Amino acid sequence: MKNYYEILEVSENASDEVIEKAYKTLAKKYHPDIQSKGNLRFAENKFKELTEAYEVLSNKALRSQYDKEMGFNSNNYDVYNNLYSEQERLKQEVQNLKMEKESQKYINKKQNERIYSLNPKKYFQIIGTALYNETKKDKKERSKDILALILTIIIVTIIVIIFWKVPALKKLLFP
Repeated sequence: MKNYYEILEVSENASDEVIEKAYKTLAKKYHPDIQSKGNLRFAENKFKELTEAYEVLSNKALRSQYDKEMGFNSNNYDVYNNLYSEQERLKQEVQNLKMEKESQKYINKKQNERIYSLNPKKYFQIIGTALYNETKKDKKERSKDILALILTIIIVTIIVIIFWKVPALKKLLFP
């Protein structure tokens, strides 16, 4: 009995996708329409063998029966196909996660652009809301905020005075 796996140049554990790809590749190589006259008879026979092998190995029932007749262990085939399917599923899941992450970045970017490109009326509404929320704070929090603001003004004033007193910095800032 012919070994169809050898004819298609694949292993006994090859998946359906691998068998199909091998068949298409070899069928193109040995197709009688593209052969020279001297090579035609060999190519026709090879093409018939390839077709016969593919018909058996591409059909699950025929392949299982063929494997039993040839003494191949079909469990390895099933294990391989399960692993291959799981690998493809995991690749797809990783791709989906990458796309989801990229789309979330895009959404965040668009939201930030929308906030910065608001019309003045909407911008002042946002500022007004923030100021209103500030008035809702209790006296202790407001006094801390006022103290922080006063300290910031003092520090900035000291820095400006220092820059003003150093001639090189004065020329650099105010040419």
